[in-house]
Amino acid sequence: MPKMTSRERVFAAVTMKELPDQVPVNPLLMTRGIREGGVRVDEVLFDGEAMAKAKIKAHQKFGGDVVIAGTDLFTPVENLGAILEYLPYAQPSLVEHPAPTKEAFYRLKDNYLKNGFNPEKGRLRAIQEEIRTFIREGWKDTHVLATPVGGPITTAQMVTGTDNFFTYLAEDPDFAKEVIELSLDVVKNVCRMMFEAGVDVVNILDPFCSCDILPPEMYREFGLPYQQRLFAYIKEIGGIGLLHTCTFTQPIWSDIANSGAFNFNGDMYPGADHAKRAIGEKISLMGTVCPYSTLVHGTPEDVAREVKKLAVEVGYNGGFVCMPGCDIDWTVPEENLRALIETCASIKYPIDIEALGDLSDVYLPGHPKHPGMRKISTDNDQMVRMGIQKTQVKKTPEEEVYFNLADAIMEHDDDKVVEWTKKGLEIGLTPQQIIFNGLSLGMRMVGDLYERNERFVTDLLKSAKTMEKAMAILVPLLEASGSGGGKKETVVIGLVRGNTQDIGKNLVVLMLKANGYNVIDLGKNVKPEEFIEAAEANNAVAIGMSVMTNSSVTYAEKTVELLKEKGLADKYLVMTGGAAMNEQIAAQIGARYGSDANAAVSLVKEYLAARERPS
Repeated sequence: MPKMTSRERVFAAVTMKELPDQVPVNPLLMTRGIREGGVRVDEVLFDGEAMAKAKIKAHQKFGGDVVIAGTDLFTPVENLGAILEYLPYAQPSLVEHPAPTKEAFYRLKDNYLKNGFNPEKGRLRAIQEEIRTFIREGWKDTHVLATPVGGPITTAQMVTGTDNFFTYLAEDPDFAKEVIELSLDVVKNVCRMMFEAGVDVVNILDPFCSCDILPPEMYREFGLPYQQRLFAYIKEIGGIGLLHTCTFTQPIWSDIANSGAFNFNGDMYPGADHAKRAIGEKISLMGTVCPYSTLVHGTPEDVAREVKKLAVEVGYNGGFVCMPGCDIDWTVPEENLRALIETCASIKYPIDIEALGDLSDVYLPGHPKHPGMRKISTDNDQMVRMGIQKTQVKKTPEEEVYFNLADAIMEHDDDKVVEWTKKGLEIGLTPQQIIFNGLSLGMRMVGDLYERNERFVTDLLKSAKTMEKAMAILVPLLEASGSGGGKKETVVIGLVRGNTQDIGKNLVVLMLKANGYNVIDLGKNVKPEEFIEAAEANNAVAIGMSVMTNSSVTYAEKTVELLKEKGLADKYLVMTGGAAMNEQIAAQIGARYGSDANAAVSLVKEYLAARERPS
């Protein structure tokens, strides 16, 4: 097969009109690309020419078939007035939503309708200049030019804030759709500006549509129709639209295939090979070497083997572009990035699968034996298993109360949780027993199912609200007894700098509160100094840090170092969790690791129990 240019290779794979000559690769050189160019990310985000020239240096150093202008999905919400913090080595962080209340939204909407879309707000002109610089430098002659843009519903939830948006989805869906409608209009305008500047492809980043977050039926009502209108618009103006949604997406693959996108990219849990079999004949796929366990922590040989496995399982008949699951982080070793790109280049079409060697013990991200799979902390919790499976055993009157309370939490049944709370009190259970043995059990059960992709974030929020019905009865009793539930220890928690995805952190907050702890939630983009100041000010026992990107691990490490400098290293339990963390990294920086929200609760309990034991 004659050698193609990178541009021809990627278009062949994305449009599925012909076989590429070799496996195309998108190395996602965005913030990493800028850093490789020798400049800080925050210093050039409004200088398109500087961004382009930095990324050109990165591509000249590493190679790859796709060149990307821009760094993130915030441009539409930034255009609507969101306040971002621009970080030295990572994507920006959203620190202020433009319309957290309905009143603020209607002011925003009135202003938008009156004055129209403003192309001067935010970084849009800089990204246009970046695209034009790539074109002037000749990169469009040989490579595909792409840019990321936030999707309609993802932008909408950033307009109001995630928690508020969940409430609107559940209680005022018409208002939620108003927010999405306005967001769609802005996203369309941003896409139009990018195509006018000369980009070939817009990748619509819509992670809020993940089935970890939205149940499929909600995606079909609040996500898919707006995506379909967006992709129809992109096609109308002569562009190509791709769709990115990360983590668990299997239940909506058939919907995505009908969204109008040319390509679906993301983590494709429970496995890119499953996605290939389900929708890979309808639209092309782009994915996914594990960005953490393989690219950051693996060897070049590990990377090469995973790329080969992807080529065999997903790319065997074309329609496939290999890429990492996330923006290539600056902590990915150079030799691993080179292994990703060079291995793709070495695999020619038609693929000689036998020549790739024995790949029988290589597992793709999402598969149970992949090293990146997280353990579920409630795996061995017999009470959780009995509750979920509704195991039929003879129960004591107390256990009957506990399991009915747990069922009420699972079923979001406000009347039932009130009924069984009162029954528990009638038979002499203490408020503490009802909270810790019943309500908390229900929250652990919901959390367990969430970790197994059998419940959604919306279910967790509904369960928390159901629990509040019982707490309204129990809290006055605790206060009247003077016990307040015993000593109510405080945990300080937050999402570290450089991260925006706070759903996991919010779940930990919910679970800690469900277990009776006082929680100081510092929110997003928390600096190391802020964790320590809050812990000191509130006499906390623990500091919890959610870390979602590799580049932000350094902020968790700095928090530990600051504690040591201040002589406070032994004063607090320091615990971490999130997509970029694992046991090894946590141990390396001197913190404890929790794989999920239930594990965070266990860490605090174990710490307090150990502290109270006589030495």
